[in-house]
Amino acid sequence: MKTPVLLISLLVVSTLPFIYAITFLGAMWNPYENTEDMKFNIVNEDKGTEDINVGESLVDELKEEDRLDWQFTDLDTAKKALQNGDTYGYIVIPEDASEKAMSFLKEDPEQVEMSLNLNPGHNFIGALMSEQVGHFIIEEVRKEITDNYITAIVDQLNSVESDSQDAQEAIQQLSDGADELNNGLIEAHDASGQLVQGANELNDGVGQLNNGANELSDGTGQLVQGEQQMTAQLQQLAQMVGPQGQQLVQAQSQLEQGAAQANGGANQLAQGTSEAANGSNQLAGGISELNGGLGELQQGSQELSDSLNEINTQFKKVLDKIEEENLAFTEAGAKDIAQPVHLETKNIVDTQNYGQSFAPLIVAISLFIGSITFNVVYPNNKIFDEDINIFKAWFSRMLLYMVHALLISTFITVVVDFIMQIEISSHWRFFLLSYVWSLLAITMIGALVTLFGNFGKFLSIILLIVQLSASGGTFPIETTNAIYQKLYEFLPMSYTVIGYRTAIFNQAFDHEFSTIIYVLLGMLAGAMLFILLLFFLKDKFPRYRALTSRLSRLEA
Repeated sequence: MKTPVLLISLLVVSTLPFIYAITFLGAMWNPYENTEDMKFNIVNEDKGTEDINVGESLVDELKEEDRLDWQFTDLDTAKKALQNGDTYGYIVIPEDASEKAMSFLKEDPEQVEMSLNLNPGHNFIGALMSEQVGHFIIEEVRKEITDNYITAIVDQLNSVESDSQDAQEAIQQLSDGADELNNGLIEAHDASGQLVQGANELNDGVGQLNNGANELSDGTGQLVQGEQQMTAQLQQLAQMVGPQGQQLVQAQSQLEQGAAQANGGANQLAQGTSEAANGSNQLAGGISELNGGLGELQQGSQELSDSLNEINTQFKKVLDKIEEENLAFTEAGAKDIAQPVHLETKNIVDTQNYGQSFAPLIVAISLFIGSITFNVVYPNNKIFDEDINIFKAWFSRMLLYMVHALLISTFITVVVDFIMQIEISSHWRFFLLSYVWSLLAITMIGALVTLFGNFGKFLSIILLIVQLSASGGTFPIETTNAIYQKLYEFLPMSYTVIGYRTAIFNQAFDHEFSTIIYVLLGMLAGAMLFILLLFFLKDKFPRYRALTSRLSRLEA
């Protein structure tokens, strides 16, 4: 350690672990608590019902929630945003969500079918985080449905309790009426017994009357017979006495007419008393039948009263149980409400495994490390020890960079595609991007080494650490702080990672593949021209050339 330059270099190199740790950990410090800038689309197609609108309630709640950057759009906009990498996912609330949300009150309950759409090709960890967001949304919907379910059940219980109280009062009134009916029937039964007794007495009286009428009829018959005998004797006497006998005959004639009338009346009386006797017998029979029917009716009314009393007792027990336990649904209904929402998760691209998902970042880092290794081994500043032709030296340097970029890009393509067997949708895009990125990395690092010597190598490692942390290859860049998000827009590895994702998953994320190539080629052209400028400065300014030479050799 004879020179300050060597001491400074060692101190600077010793800071690399610290720089790597603080830079990388700073980018991944707490990503799950910094998701407010991650865009997530909500597609609400729910038409709602008179009692509930699940979609509208969810939208209103999410507007007050800053977990993510919610985007409330239609389905087509959400699809395009997910395909372009402008959002990390979207969830669709179907038009019949509210209708199915309350279907548990019907005979055939249905789950609310919701779909969560993700793009793991854009950012695998971002897709996992979005999947958790989807479950969070489902939980909010479940709470909404459960709250409405409980409200509906309480309303129904209140209604049932009110109706059951009315029914209980009606049953009590019916029971009281049955008791009154039973009492009335008892009185009617007693009265019918008295009626039967009176009818029996009437029947006995009619029988006596009938016997008297028959005796009267027999007496009048004998009277007529006696009158006929007396008439014959009076006619003989009238012939013997002359005119006085004629008066006797007239008197006898009047007596005969009276006897005939008496006999006719007696016959009518006998016939009437006979009919009265028959009617009284029919009346007595009907009253007996009535008495028997009233007895049966009394027995039935008593059974009815007993049944109503039993219903009243059981109904009261049911009400007491409802009030005590607040039971409102069966076990089957409970299972339906326990999982009211079914979430179907869809990925717009298929991911083979974790390796395929992280391949864009790993390949980009591998090629950058290969570029650093090349510039560590290759003596970039040795050519300035002798007189050179600037343009010839620059062209030979660029040609060497191109050859090395071709070698490492070919090697990495073979390893990834054939040895690791990672599925790649577009092989030519993958190889082209690998070559352009390798050439850009070698040129950038070469420019740093040409400008600063060995300190440029140190800066290239710092550049690798920064790009590893701020290129969005692991967690979504939106989960990092503002510094990393600003760096993300200018780092070449950010475009490279997006390009690899496009080549592997055949999706255009953030930028078209052609745009990415143009951006990288523009940076490459700038780096090449910058090296040409450095060659010119070193050729024209010997003191600058001497300084870079000393830095390269770590000499005083």
